[in-house]
Amino acid sequence: MKTMYFLLAFASLAILSNMAGAAYNSTVSMVNLSVSPNPVVAGSNVSISFQLNNAYQGTVYSATLQPTGSYPIVNVTPLKGRVIGALNQGLNPHVYNYSIHIPNTTPSGVYTITFVSEYFIYAATGTETATTQMPVSFFVSNKPDIKVVASSPSPAALYSGYNQTVNLVVENIGYGTARNITVDVKGGNGINILSSVDSFFISNLTQGSSVSEPILVSAQNISQTSLVAGITYYSARLSQKFSSTQTVNLSVAPAAQFAIGSLGSGIGIGTTDVPIRFRVTNTGTSAAKDLQLTLETSYPISPVASTAYVGDLSPGYSSNVTFLVTTDSAGVPGNYPVTLTEQWEQPNGAVNQQFSGSTNYFVPVGQTSGSSTTTYIGIGVVIIVVIVAAVVYRRRKAKGAARKKKE
Repeated sequence: MKTMYFLLAFASLAILSNMAGAAYNSTVSMVNLSVSPNPVVAGSNVSISFQLNNAYQGTVYSATLQPTGSYPIVNVTPLKGRVIGALNQGLNPHVYNYSIHIPNTTPSGVYTITFVSEYFIYAATGTETATTQMPVSFFVSNKPDIKVVASSPSPAALYSGYNQTVNLVVENIGYGTARNITVDVKGGNGINILSSVDSFFISNLTQGSSVSEPILVSAQNISQTSLVAGITYYSARLSQKFSSTQTVNLSVAPAAQFAIGSLGSGIGIGTTDVPIRFRVTNTGTSAAKDLQLTLETSYPISPVASTAYVGDLSPGYSSNVTFLVTTDSAGVPGNYPVTLTEQWEQPNGAVNQQFSGSTNYFVPVGQTSGSSTTTYIGIGVVIIVVIVAAVVYRRRKAKGAARKKKE
């Protein structure tokens, strides 16, 4: 029983002591507080400065100052406590400065650093221990990070000598919202930009979001090339401007290319099943497999057989191709456009990947010698008929005159 009474008495003294000390909590306070910058962009530092004021009517002793905070602010940047010692009544002149690094990965939001001061005073009730908690809050605006890449990690669809569309992915890989994003694209070594629009504006990209922008390019016969992207953007509150220049690497694969020339002098009006011939040469750097050509014509030319199969055509080799066409007899002589569309496969292409291209050519259409001959034959027949009629008329006239003499 005596032990129980002793424990109860000890607990009562502790409670009374804490209650007495609690009366002196918040005796120490911050004055002339400065937080700069506020908001602070993640990845940079925030500076906190202040002075301490002692509102007790006397000196407080053995004062300490310990900053505490939530993850990830203080956990990543540990803040050491300080032993201040005695604080005289009123404003103390010393200025306390803290520089806190805000990690890049800190999400946007309000964060609080609490400065805890512990001290004791000599009160009428004896020596009392007290604590003051002084919170300091600031807003973290996380830094966005804009990156531009090709939509495919290996853009095998980019082949030398051809016009192709490359999809550029503009992505925010940072931890804050990016606003007013501008991307200016230029061609690197061996690549030409053919698009009329080579600058993109994106009003807003939140963390992890992206947009795809197409751009038409033509690459020369080199294995590696690139696009150069100049990027500017702002933080979520438009308080900071960021800029960077990035290289978007592209791979260029060899490709077959074709030079097509005519082997004929033209065709005539009103002809049927007339062959027109072309010579196809692979001027590229890759073999064309299963090459097939299709002829598209315009009036007055009509194809009879519009498809020709060539087969395999290695670089530097040629093949003659023949198409049968018919021309309308009511057509007018002149040069008329035709289009040859090439379809083929390549050894460096993907499975079942079909390559295609087209070449425009003019076919001369004129008055044929056959039609002129026909015309001349018609005139000749008319002349022959007239001559025969005249001979018959003369013979009949001579016979009539002879009869009259006999009578």
